[in-house]
Amino acid sequence: MYKLIFLVFFLLSSTVYSRPVSYPGGTTFMGMNNGDRVASHIHYSPKYFYSIGYRFEYWKNKDYVNHFLQGNYLLKRFNEPASQANIYIKSGVGTSTYLEGTKDYNKSYFIGSSADWETQRLYANYAIRYTDVDKIEDFLLQSGAAGFAPYIGDYGDLHTWILYTFDYNKDKSKKKLSHGPKLRFFKSVNLLEIGINNNKELILNLIIRF
Repeated sequence: MYKLIFLVFFLLSSTVYSRPVSYPGGTTFMGMNNGDRVASHIHYSPKYFYSIGYRFEYWKNKDYVNHFLQGNYLLKRFNEPASQANIYIKSGVGTSTYLEGTKDYNKSYFIGSSADWETQRLYANYAIRYTDVDKIEDFLLQSGAAGFAPYIGDYGDLHTWILYTFDYNKDKSKKKLSHGPKLRFFKSVNLLEIGINNNKELILNLIIRF
């Protein structure tokens, strides 16, 4: 039942491979589902270079959830005539609890950074995050994606990207590395990604901006 509720929450609220800040005054709903976790993040950007919000995560391997107050900061932006790159810092503090058994709430936090680079044809990103969940686990997660656009559309068109993505968690006892192809569809300020990894697990990401 809990897992069904979390999936519905993800679909309604709705990702990781995206810019964690928006335009000034903008609100963003983000959602992600992959092999080891379901997550949802809502944030508000008072300025173009930072955002604050709430992040929810359900980790399937140990059946627990995280609730974070999350902050995102644009450390540096590189604007070139034919490309753009960004470097971000992200951090969060909150509580975590198992879904079954003890219902104690444990302190938790994470800190990480991400970078992305893109042209009209090419795209790449990389993210790294350290998470410490008291009395449950701590881990270092790395993720990234790279790919290309098969065509260049005009403003307002549906844009398509073909990407290959990976997740690496060296602290997991099994399935430390997952990877696979995904398609990204981008229109206006909204984004949808769908794919499958080498473990035959669904990749599904969604971003809606207001």
